[in-house]
Amino acid sequence: MTDLPFDPPTGTLPPQELAAIAKAVAEQPSLWEECLEYSREERTYTDVFTNEHIGVWAISWMEDDHDTGYHDHDRSCGAVHVARGAIRHEQLRLGEKPTGQAVPEGESFQFDNTYIHRMRREPGAGPTVTIHAYSPPLSHTGQYGQQHDGLLHRTPTPSEEQLIPHGGQGTPSDG
Repeated sequence: MTDLPFDPPTGTLPPQELAAIAKAVAEQPSLWEECLEYSREERTYTDVFTNEHIGVWAISWMEDDHDTGYHDHDRSCGAVHVARGAIRHEQLRLGEKPTGQAVPEGESFQFDNTYIHRMRREPGAGPTVTIHAYSPPLSHTGQYGQQHDGLLHRTPTPSEEQLIPHGGQGTPSDG
């Protein structure tokens, strides 16, 4: 494996430092390019580096319908850097249309452990790769959706399980 573009941390990291790591990994595709599978059926990922303090993943988004649904990251803070293509990043707004924006190649966003969001490939963006850094490493997520009772529910999910929309997700933001 190619040398990492960061020193493995000895403690948990804040979102700003995770954003710098995600960007550095994105700028070194030899760390993830050959390991990442590209599937039109579902998003795929490769674990670039994980220790007890950080997890870094590369994720491919090959189709416009590749969508995480609304989710949180349990106890983990994180950052996402777009290495190729573009994603649509949305935040849930109860009773209103979600806010969303395109995140183009070369741009990042970060979040703390209270954050709920949704990511999908930006329509028409072409093959997209994102680099995700989490601290502590992602072990669980919570997936959100409106169920048959009309209420918003959270479904705890192990991190290795594919994130997909669970229940109603509301109207997507423009894009």
